[in-house]
Amino acid sequence: MSGTGSRSAIWYKQAASHWFEALPVGNGRFGGMVYGGAGRERISFNEDTLWSGEPREKVRHDVQLHLDYARQLIFGGRHEEAEGIIEQYMEGEEIESYMPLGDMELWFDEQGEATGYRRELDMDEGIVRTRYRLGGALCTREVFVSAADQVMAVRLHHNAKTALTVLLHSPLRYTVSETAPNRLKLSGRSPYHVLPNTMKAPDPVKYEEGKGMSFELQIHVEVEKGKVETSGGRMRITGSGAITLFIAAATSYNGFRGDPASASAPNPARLCESRLDHAASAGYERLKARHIEEYGAYFGRAALQLGDEAMNGMPTDERIRAVREGADDPGLAALFFQYGRYLLLSSSRPGTQPANLQGIWNDKTQPPWCSSWTTNINVEMNYWPAEVCHLEECHQPLLDWIEDLRWTGRQTAAVHYRSRGWTAHHNIDLWRTSTPVGGSPSWAFWPMAGAWLCHHLWEHYAFSQDERFLERAFPAMKEAALFCLDWLVEGSDGQLVTCPSTSPENMFVTADGQQSSVTYASTLDMALIRDLFGHCIEAGRILQKEARLCGELEEALRRLPPFRIGKHGQLQEWAEDYDELEPGHRHIAHLAALHPLGLFTREDDPVWIEACRAALERRLAHGGAHTGWSCAWTVSFWARLGEPDKAHRFLNELLAGTHLNLMNAHRHPKVKLDIFQIDGNLAGTAGIAELLLQSHGGRVRLLPALPEQWSRGTAKGLRARGGFEIDMEWAEGRLVRARLLSSAGKPCRLWTPHPVSVRRGGADIAGESTGHELVWHTEAGQSYDIVPV
Repeated sequence: MSGTGSRSAIWYKQAASHWFEALPVGNGRFGGMVYGGAGRERISFNEDTLWSGEPREKVRHDVQLHLDYARQLIFGGRHEEAEGIIEQYMEGEEIESYMPLGDMELWFDEQGEATGYRRELDMDEGIVRTRYRLGGALCTREVFVSAADQVMAVRLHHNAKTALTVLLHSPLRYTVSETAPNRLKLSGRSPYHVLPNTMKAPDPVKYEEGKGMSFELQIHVEVEKGKVETSGGRMRITGSGAITLFIAAATSYNGFRGDPASASAPNPARLCESRLDHAASAGYERLKARHIEEYGAYFGRAALQLGDEAMNGMPTDERIRAVREGADDPGLAALFFQYGRYLLLSSSRPGTQPANLQGIWNDKTQPPWCSSWTTNINVEMNYWPAEVCHLEECHQPLLDWIEDLRWTGRQTAAVHYRSRGWTAHHNIDLWRTSTPVGGSPSWAFWPMAGAWLCHHLWEHYAFSQDERFLERAFPAMKEAALFCLDWLVEGSDGQLVTCPSTSPENMFVTADGQQSSVTYASTLDMALIRDLFGHCIEAGRILQKEARLCGELEEALRRLPPFRIGKHGQLQEWAEDYDELEPGHRHIAHLAALHPLGLFTREDDPVWIEACRAALERRLAHGGAHTGWSCAWTVSFWARLGEPDKAHRFLNELLAGTHLNLMNAHRHPKVKLDIFQIDGNLAGTAGIAELLLQSHGGRVRLLPALPEQWSRGTAKGLRARGGFEIDMEWAEGRLVRARLLSSAGKPCRLWTPHPVSVRRGGADIAGESTGHELVWHTEAGQSYDIVPV
C-alpha cells in the first residue's frame, strides 16, 4: 500500500504576536509555547504538577441528612425547591487551579527586519524550528522537549557573531539567581489558593507563608565559540556558531495526598540539577537523536492523507482564514488530525498527569475553569483519540488517575451518599477532589463521573483485548458499579432510577412553569449505568469472577427505565418529556448513548438512531454546537448517524474556529474571553477517525461516513476494537485496498460500503458473507488483505 506522502507540519511566515499564535512543545510533563520572534524570542513554560493548593478534607458530613428530603421533593414534582436544597446543603468548596510556571525571553542585540522568515512545528520529529536572515546572517533555532531525557533543548545557530541576553520571570512569586557562570535558575512558590476565574474578588490569588508548592526552572548554556556571563539575575551570551540551552523544570508535588511544602516533598532544585547534568553530559546532538527516535516511535504509527492537496503549500494561518471564507481544504483536516495526535502525545505520557482542559499549556494564574479535569464531558473527549489513533500508551495517565480517584471517591460515596464503592463529580483538580463544588446544580451536582470514566477502562481493553489489563481494571469498575447500585432508588413505578439527577449542564421547564436542572433518571445517567453494568457483566464472564455481583447487575439492568422518545420524535433528555430552557444548549449529553458509548447502531437500532437524529437536529436548529468541543462532538454524532456531508460541515466549522496556531478556540457566549480548550482538538481528531473507521457494536466498519470531499486518501495505523490495526486506501469514494492486522486472534465482523474479499497470503479466506458484512476468525499476529470484489 502506498504511503501517505507529505510531512506533517504547520508553518508561518511571521512570528507569533501573542500566546494563541505560539507553537506548543511538550513531553507530557513539561511544556512550552514558542513564539519565534527574531529580535526577541519568548518561550512560556508549564509543568503538569504545578497547581495551587494542597490536599484538604472537602467532604461534608451533613450532605446525607438532606438527601432523602431532596428525593422526596423531586418525586413530588417540587424541582425548584429540591434544587435550592442541593445548592445550599449538598455542594462544597471550589477546586484549585493549574498554574503557569513562567517565561524565558531571549533579547538579541542584532535588530532589523528579518527576511525569508519561516516558523514551523515539525510534527514528524516533534520540533519547533525558526529560520530567517538578519542582514547577511542566517539565523536558525530548534526547540523540543525530550521525554527520554526530561529536558527542553533550545539550539540557536547564527553564522555570524551574535549577542543576546537571557531573562526569566514568572507571574507567581519567584526569585532569579545564578548557580554557575553558565546556569541560571528561577525558584518560586505557587499560591495556597486561587479562586476560579468565574468568581470575582479583589484578591483572587492567595499566598500563605510556608504553604503551597515550590517549583524551579533551571537553564544550562553551552556556547560553541564565545562566552557566558551571569549577573543580576540575567545571563549574557556572546559568540558565534551554535548556542545550546538545556532547560529543566520540577515541583515539590508530593502526590495527591502529600503536603507539597513538607520536608519529605521532592526537592525541585536537585531534580533540575540532575537532569541538566545528564543533558550536558550527553550533548545536544545525542539528545536530539534520542528525542526523535523515542517520539517518532509513537507519532509515526499512524498517518492520514485526504483528498486534494492543492493548499498544502500555504502557511497554516492562511489556510485557516481560507476555510473561514468558505474554502474546503481536506489537507488541513488531515493536518488537524495529526496535530491532535501531536497534542495528546505532548501532554499525556505514562507517568504524567492526564491532559487537563488545556493539555499542559496555560499562561494565566486564573485559567478558564481552573484548567481542571472536567468529567461531565471534557476530560473524556481528551482521550477519545488515544486508542483509535494508535497512542494507547497516552491513555495510561487517565487510567492511573481513575485509580487515584477511587481513594478520594470512596470517602465521598460513603459520607455524602451512604453508598459503597466510589464516585466523583464534574470538577477535579490535582488533589483528586471528588466532592461537588459550589454553584448551580446543573453543573456542580453530577455524581456520575465514576461510571463515565470506567468506560475508558473498558475501551482500553476493547481495543487491546488484554485480559491482564482487564484484571487490573476490574476493581475500579466493580466499585463504580457498587456505587451506582446504591445510588439507584425505586421510583413510583417500581423502576430503578437515579435521584437527584441532572443532564449536564442543561435546564428544563416543567408543565407548571418551574425552571430547574434537578429531576430523576436523566437519559445520560441511565445510559452510563447501562454501559457500566454491561461491561462489568462482560468482564466478570471473561475473568470468571464476581458471579453474584454480576447477577445483581443483570437484575438491576432489567429494572432500569427504558430510553424514551419525546413529542418531537427525539430521544428524550430527561425521564419526563420536558422542554429545554435552552433548546440550543452546547451540551448534548443525552446522545452519549449514540457516541461515545455505542449503545445504538444503525444496523441494529434504527428506531433509536432516528430518535437520536431528531434530538441532534433539534439542538442544532436552535444554535447548538457553538463551542469548539461541542462542534467536535457533533462531528462524531453525524458520523455514527451515517451523515458524512453534515459531519464534514461541522468539521469545517471546527477548523474555521481555531486559533491561528490551530489550537481549539472555546468561545463561550457568556464568557467574553479568548480561550483555548484542548478537547476540541482531541475530540475533533477522534471525529475524523470516526468518519473513516468505526468499531462499536461488534462490527469493524471501513469508510462508514466518508465525505464526498475526501473522495481519495490513505490512512495508516488506525486501531479498531477487537484487537485490530488497519491501513486503507480509497479512490473515487470506494475502497481500493486495506490491510487488517489481528493482535488478539478474535473473530472479525467486517462491514464495507461495497463488497470485498479477504485474503491471506494471496488466498481467499472462507468466511460468512451477508450483504455488506463478512465474518471470519482471525489468527493473532496475522495480517489480512481486504480487496474489492
